[in-house]
Amino acid sequence: MSGVRQHFIPRFLQKGFRTSGNGKIVRCWVYEQNKPPRSANIQDVGLERHFYAIDGEPDLDDKITDEERDVYVPLIDSLRAGNLSEAVVERIPALLAHLEIRSRHVRQNMHSMVDECATGILGYLSDPTTLRALTQDHFRPGSPVFDSALAKQDVSPQQLQALLTMDESLLDQIIEPLVAIFAAQMPALLTRIKSSIPDMIKASHVRMLNESVSPAARALRFSALHYSVQRFESGDLPLGDSVVLFHVRGERSFKPFMDKDDELVHVILPLSSDLYLLGETDISQPPLSQNLPLEIARCSMKYFICSHQSDRAVDFQAQIGRNASWLSAREMSVLLGEVLSGLMGQKLT
Repeated sequence: MSGVRQHFIPRFLQKGFRTSGNGKIVRCWVYEQNKPPRSANIQDVGLERHFYAIDGEPDLDDKITDEERDVYVPLIDSLRAGNLSEAVVERIPALLAHLEIRSRHVRQNMHSMVDECATGILGYLSDPTTLRALTQDHFRPGSPVFDSALAKQDVSPQQLQALLTMDESLLDQIIEPLVAIFAAQMPALLTRIKSSIPDMIKASHVRMLNESVSPAARALRFSALHYSVQRFESGDLPLGDSVVLFHVRGERSFKPFMDKDDELVHVILPLSSDLYLLGETDISQPPLSQNLPLEIARCSMKYFICSHQSDRAVDFQAQIGRNASWLSAREMSVLLGEVLSGLMGQKLT
């Protein structure tokens, strides 16, 4: 049976970032956004109560635990030992796909996108003028929305028709206050929607993972890469809460999640404080030269962990979240503008 405390950052990965010591308790340094660094037992890092459990789908944590114990833990051990045999390399794409989608980082980004879209759209519709332009075809006699609103005002269709026979302009006089009523209800509707988003996103994420803890379509993107285990010479590589890091061509060169249209250059998986797995699309390209700890911190949403306490890690801590969202603020603005333009049937300025 799965436990209540469910890790969304696997402990078998966290163990590679343990502090020095011979005790039974495995500890690491946790650098959280806007909090002092702290030493913590990895049993208490990267977890949430019932993270993978919803009504009707109670066994996902067991499914993930079994898959990791039988497949991914031995694979990580082999990589840390420098074993890149053909059998090991064949399993790497599935490992990367698994780690890419199983974390809270994915769920938080899904939540953020839905929340921002709902806030933008319903905020826009709270303007009666906008709502009137958008719904003019629906606020007409005979439409379900119109007739329902009319009934709430104790006006029958027959009464309305009699009034319109006398003066056609009365329709606009009736519709305007109805539109104002609906527009005024948008903030309350937004509050209800926002309160339901966490459960909706969790259910979607759990269903996706129940279908496969390592989606074949995502793993396929990593099957043609050239893999190597690289040593991080300074010996202070962090593990971010995004776990996997993607180096792509374009405006945002490092991302925590790869879109279908991204042109991949490297994929990076930290294995320990001095080792990382590197996947390359082209081994003839220049070696990866970017500041990996900085990029890992920027792609982390809430925190990263380290083997050591250092001033350098504190500097990186200030960068947490800078590049953690799937969409940048500009990209989100463009997306929302396109949605609203589609609703209105015209370009927004």
